[in-house]
Amino acid sequence: MTHVMQTEVAVGLPRGSTKVVEIPVGGVKVKVKTDATPASLKQIRDLVDSKCDEFAGKLERGMSPVQLLALVALNLAEDLLNERERMKIFKRQVLERSERLSDRVEAHLDRDS
Repeated sequence: MTHVMQTEVAVGLPRGSTKVVEIPVGGVKVKVKTDATPASLKQIRDLVDSKCDEFAGKLERGMSPVQLLALVALNLAEDLLNERERMKIFKRQVLERSERLSDRVEAHLDRDS
């Protein structure tokens, strides 16, 4: 898949400024207003394109690019929710371990006083 990114506003805007960019993904050109860097946009586009490629071979013929992008969006949303749940569990584990470690340190300090 050939990727061409065309910006309608000069790159190198001050942080917080937005620009409109046309990003070709999954056979569809999408214009977005963003303050993301070109490197970030490329990473995002590459992720979406890789998901499109992953699903494209498994799909029924006749599926439109928009339907493919909807399927990709649903899959990425599921990945995001799963990652959020993993982070929530990880944070809880870190907090529990930190509290146990703190309790052990306090017990040791109390013993030495």
